[in-house]
Amino acid sequence: MAIQYDLDGLGGPEAFRTLPEGVKLTLLNGARGEVIGNPGDGGFVLVKWLEHPQEPAKVGEEEYVFFNEVKEAVG
Repeated sequence: MAIQYDLDGLGGPEAFRTLPEGVKLTLLNGARGEVIGNPGDGGFVLVKWLEHPQEPAKVGEEEYVFFNEVKEAVG
C-alpha cells in the first residue's frame, strides 16, 4: 500500500525533508519523477524524471526539484 505524504500545512516542510528514496513526486506542472537522493535540508530533492509533459526529452534525466514545485508525494 502506497503512503501519501502530506506536504501541506506546518508539517509539510518536515515531511519533504525526510522523503525517502523511491517516493514518486508529481509537480505542479504535471511532471512526475522518483526521488533518487535527498540531502535532508528541506529545500530540494534529486529526482529521475518518469514523465515530463512539457519537455519529453527529460524523461530518464536527473534534476533537483524544490519543495515549492511539488504537488504530491506518494511512496
